[in-house]
Amino acid sequence: MKMRLLVVADLHGQPVAQRNLMRLLEGGYEGLLLIGDISQLGPLGMIEELLDSLKKLNLPILSVPGNCDPKNTVEVLEARGVNLHRKCVKLGDLTFIGLGGSNVTPFNTPLEFTEAEIAEELDRLAEEAGKNFILVTHAPPYGTPADLLPDGTYIGSKSIRAFIERTHPLANCCGHAHEGRSISNLGTTVIVNPGPLSKGYAAELTVKERVQAQLIQI
Repeated sequence: MKMRLLVVADLHGQPVAQRNLMRLLEGGYEGLLLIGDISQLGPLGMIEELLDSLKKLNLPILSVPGNCDPKNTVEVLEARGVNLHRKCVKLGDLTFIGLGGSNVTPFNTPLEFTEAEIAEELDRLAEEAGKNFILVTHAPPYGTPADLLPDGTYIGSKSIRAFIERTHPLANCCGHAHEGRSISNLGTTVIVNPGPLSKGYAAELTVKERVQAQLIQI
């Protein structure tokens, strides 16, 4: 099965990000991955309004919350049928597993997990998913271009990296590190950080015999 997906992250509640998203969706995609930090610490009403606008497009959507989204964002995603956080979901023949939030940050944001919690949750999801799945996480894997800051610091999750190295997902779509906009590989897994949608950045993911990714910009 071939599927062409739009991958976006890190809107941070900015109206320009929502406008960018609507423009990008004119590109005829077959699905949308919305991978966290939809808001900047809320409000939930903004997230609800965005999702309601998106649902009118009749497009398959899968979403996880970011560490800067309120904890009860998951309830909003679930109510609108787009939640991928802590879930395994199929779109057509493709299987997706998702984990929102991030590993622990210095900023005490609403949705953070210890590395042990991340590892436990991903292992549970992998048992349900089987082989050949796409991993959607707000946090990037540690020690990759996707989590590298300009000062040389890596801020991603070591548990996500270890999970990828062990289970070899087709792709890992992530965000969180705005400066980590990139496409790279970790073993056979394609790692995609689209960069912040608030700056007009996004990515395309095409899945057919293999996964192809491309960075795009408004």
